[in-house]
Amino acid sequence: MRGRSSRGYSARRKCFCVVVIILCLGTTVRFLLPDTNFVLEPSEEIEFFQTLSIEAKQKADGVVAKINSVPSQLSTLKEQETEKSFSTNLNFPKSNEEYFRNSLVSIETKAYMYHHTPAGKEGTVILDMLLAHVYAFHQGAIYGGSCGEGNDVGREPENSLIRAIGLQDFIQFACPRDLETAERKKVIPGRSYVQDGTRAFTPDYIELLKGVVKHPKKQEDQKKTNIIVVHMSRGKKITPCTKAPHRGFEPYLPNKHYQLLINKYSKPDHENKVIIFSQSSSFEKFDEFREKGYELHIDGDISDVWSAALASDVFIMSRSSFSFVPAMVAGDSTKVVYTPFWDQPIRGWDIVRNDILAQSDVEFQHLKSTCKKKPDILAKYRQKKID
Repeated sequence: MRGRSSRGYSARRKCFCVVVIILCLGTTVRFLLPDTNFVLEPSEEIEFFQTLSIEAKQKADGVVAKINSVPSQLSTLKEQETEKSFSTNLNFPKSNEEYFRNSLVSIETKAYMYHHTPAGKEGTVILDMLLAHVYAFHQGAIYGGSCGEGNDVGREPENSLIRAIGLQDFIQFACPRDLETAERKKVIPGRSYVQDGTRAFTPDYIELLKGVVKHPKKQEDQKKTNIIVVHMSRGKKITPCTKAPHRGFEPYLPNKHYQLLINKYSKPDHENKVIIFSQSSSFEKFDEFREKGYELHIDGDISDVWSAALASDVFIMSRSSFSFVPAMVAGDSTKVVYTPFWDQPIRGWDIVRNDILAQSDVEFQHLKSTCKKKPDILAKYRQKKID
């Protein structure tokens, strides 16, 4: 019995030694061979790069990042995928944590901030969403979407504009119930996020915002063409006949105002292509612009306005939130022309000179004098009382 036991013990000891040798060899091989997590299939390489920081993506045109641990053979991806937007297949609202969470502000736990969608036209709604977005950024939180009755039901006009500038992965109509997370959720209090207005759009935030917008490149045959895009805000409520200014400014800008700016920004050594977007319900007609050969888009698809603004050399704004949003995200090659109004300008915009404003005001007063006055139904009664 004792001999059998010794032989069993010897066998177990040999097995133990073999296992130890195998484990040692495995550990050695692991250090000698590259980590399989970094040996990516071609289809996985882009997905890997999509997890990198926005700063690296901006410098690498959205495809190749500056990271030393990536094998050198992956550097060829930049040539192969330069047209691929890094924002593809992002997971909202996690995309705001990856790209727009302010690392300079320390908070104990993650906080997803939401706000209530305001009433108003499409441009007003989207500008309001961006104001909430930048508020969350300054608080070190994550913007989780805009909430309202029906959530995103019937929001196609706004969504078409958001897609036109490529921000669909960063601002959406979404409420806390749409987000499955154990992290803290909160609604931005009251109207606190709009108290600073457009001054909240600081240079660092604007730089991040422009980095995620896909700006169209000018074609070779367009390099001698000066593309001037004009947004003329018109409509039944935007006329020179309003009783009082809106927040100290008249929303209506005369045709003459836009023509003065077109003349100023036209280049004599270029072919000047003027594209005007407006509404048919206008106090002034557009015949003078047609006679000059300008390209007019009246009552067209609103998303075309924003797409054209991003592709322009000069973008002449109206006094409206609808003009403000595409102007804010326009590329460095676009000169933005801003006529002072209630939304404060972004650094780098061209502010219309006082002499042009004075000429526009004279024209505005002339147009205002032609407004039909509403009949005073009490005039006859007062006259009879006097008699």
